[in-house]
Amino acid sequence: MKIDLGYIGAIAARNREKRLFETTNVMAGKQVEVIKNGTAYQITFSDEFKQVQGLMRMTTEEFFSKDINVKNADPSDLFSYRPQDQWLIFSQYLHEAKYFDSLSDENVKDIESILQHITDGIDSIAKYTGINLFGIKKQQLQSYEAQLELASSTAALEYFSNKFLSGDVKAGFDQLIQEYVQHNTKKVMEYQSEEERFYAARAKIKWINAPRTSEQSQLLSMTNKLGKTIYTHEEIQSVIKNYEELYKQIKDEESLASTLLEIKEQLLSFVIKGISPMDADYQLSREFVSQHSEETFKRIENYWKLLLQGEQA
Repeated sequence: MKIDLGYIGAIAARNREKRLFETTNVMAGKQVEVIKNGTAYQITFSDEFKQVQGLMRMTTEEFFSKDINVKNADPSDLFSYRPQDQWLIFSQYLHEAKYFDSLSDENVKDIESILQHITDGIDSIAKYTGINLFGIKKQQLQSYEAQLELASSTAALEYFSNKFLSGDVKAGFDQLIQEYVQHNTKKVMEYQSEEERFYAARAKIKWINAPRTSEQSQLLSMTNKLGKTIYTHEEIQSVIKNYEELYKQIKDEESLASTLLEIKEQLLSFVIKGISPMDADYQLSREFVSQHSEETFKRIENYWKLLLQGEQA
């Protein structure tokens, strides 16, 4: 499979237009990061956008070729071209494999929506802003959420393949899943949020006593302990594998609920492993991590429900 920079979904591909200006309604108000004369800069699809000389006359392929992510892509890694919209790689494959040919527009939209929701969490840790037309996730993930999303999205893609694909189409899709895992594992293993980097840096500083409320002092103490906690690559790989095995237990909405509860306990144990249950900050750390990961668990639950409902339909 070769990356198609002009591909923006199966519905658009059915009626592909060659000029970018015909898709500007979809892009209205979007901020994008592009490279011009070797310099990265951001533009907004508005009057500012129209002032970029010659850009409105470009084909879709020519426009996306200027994306900073495309400029930095690895030719051997398809997903490096679409780090903020990785679902498009899977959609392009299914489109070229003619999987969508017998489906209605509504069914195609449903499938693409599922794929988009599955990859959206991990898409949010892309290094560069780039051109992101479809991203849903806005809040930056913590590293432990990224690990959770990698395991969940992988298991969800495998579930999709097992339930809805067969034969050569399934074999090719499964190969893409492996490439997806390889691409995103590299990112997740090194990823830290800005908040986590701040806590890690602050934890190294010897603080002078200063007036603080009891709540401020406890929060500082707890986040410093989290900032000092070291997670080896082996530990991260192990917890991701454990998550994946648990996700494979999902068969219906009842097992989904129980599995997510079990995974949440594993996540909490892993993240706060450096804080003893006897520590005064232990309970606060559990609540802190639980609150930070709440949105991610809700998103994961939602796209698994979409998968399960799709099977019933």
